[in-house]
Amino acid sequence: MSKEVSELTKKKIFDYCMESFAENGYSNVGVRNISEGTGLSTGAIYYHFSSKEKIAQFLYDTAIEILLNKIVSAVEKSSNDKEALKSIIFTFFKLTDEEPNLMKYMLYTKHKDFLHEAMPICSDKPFEYIKKFIKAKIKEGVFRDMDILIAATLIMGPVIRIIQLKMEGMIKKDLIRYTDPLFDGISKSIFKKQV
Repeated sequence: MSKEVSELTKKKIFDYCMESFAENGYSNVGVRNISEGTGLSTGAIYYHFSSKEKIAQFLYDTAIEILLNKIVSAVEKSSNDKEALKSIIFTFFKLTDEEPNLMKYMLYTKHKDFLHEAMPICSDKPFEYIKKFIKAKIKEGVFRDMDILIAATLIMGPVIRIIQLKMEGMIKKDLIRYTDPLFDGISKSIFKKQV
């Protein structure tokens, strides 16, 4: 099997399982369901993953890396601290608008129920990166001097709540339109000097 075919097969499995695990719960989705949902034979699935647990680990690791890479890229492309913070918010909203199943999987799936060694999503790489960013900005005097957990909650709490409102159907429009007003509110509570 060529590498390209193998990657396409893994993507098919990833896309189906991400949505199905988030919607139905990990324990309610079997390899037979995955086979039917992807159109792949069980043999093709087992060729790539030795067990459903390996699929779950692949899903978790891939989702974490996608979010981390998007956040790091957004921050690194920013020309100043305000733009970096706004880019973090925008990245979460854009990802929710464009890949709602990924965000649903990350926020609503109880990963600890089936990946006992997995860290909670809010303690994994993307959020650790955001906490390091916050810590650096506090140390530089850009953000107010406060507990990192409080600062992270002031930033990410409203972002996650807006995402939840979208997923619950309370918000019908694209989330990226909420970037500026939410950033304005967050920046007033987090930045030391208001511009």
